[in-house]
Amino acid sequence: MSEGESAKADEERKAGGSRIIGRVLPAAVRLWLRSQLENVGDLNIQLDGRDREIISGRLPKVAVTATNAVYQGIFLGTVNLSAEDIRINIGQVVRGKPLRLLQAFPVMGEVALSAQDLSASMRSPLLLEGLTDFWRGLARSPQLAEEIRNRYGPLSLDPNVTLHDATVALADQCVGMSFYPRSQGETTKIPVVIGAKLSVVSGHILLILSAKWLTELSELADPTQGVAIQSLEGFQWDLGKDTQISQLAIHPEQLQCTGQLQVNP
Repeated sequence: MSEGESAKADEERKAGGSRIIGRVLPAAVRLWLRSQLENVGDLNIQLDGRDREIISGRLPKVAVTATNAVYQGIFLGTVNLSAEDIRINIGQVVRGKPLRLLQAFPVMGEVALSAQDLSASMRSPLLLEGLTDFWRGLARSPQLAEEIRNRYGPLSLDPNVTLHDATVALADQCVGMSFYPRSQGETTKIPVVIGAKLSVVSGHILLILSAKWLTELSELADPTQGVAIQSLEGFQWDLGKDTQISQLAIHPEQLQCTGQLQVNP
């Protein structure tokens, strides 16, 4: 190959790489992200990396910002995420096939949910499943189960109980939850209402402090209201090793969470 032909080939390879970075790949990433979300407002994607890394199927770094995103029924007001060393099926992407992840990778960043976002998210099967598991976990503690039985009756302790008409409220570093236990076609007459402070332990464990039985969620912000739940003090809720929270800030109008989540193909 002559020097001129070699230079032309290099230019074509660079043009091909630039086309992947400039048009094909961002469009494929955007399409994949939208396929994971039920709704999203503004969505911005930034891809960083050299041509030869990306052509080999490795994305050195991806940064994503979004507003008003909905993921599996969970409403996220703002999202600011980044990830590194993502492996994808680049060969198929350049031929117009959908983007696929080839291996797990961690995503780091921050999400924020307003009080309205949280209320809307209470219809999410994913969130309700997590809260139901949490409630069933509480019911496995003999001392706490006795308190629950005395206050709300045996129905609330049924192993197959579900949470009906669940709502949530925020205060300074506190979260309140209200719901009606339901099982075997029956629902309790009065709602279970719990308020507590939350802090993070070891990244993936939520520690419950100053927990109280409340009459209604409007009492959450008033420290004089409620009955202390002694058997719930220091209760730990394990979110799983795939989740690592570095900061959790709770205010009356918003919940902000900074951390890392493992994404699996």
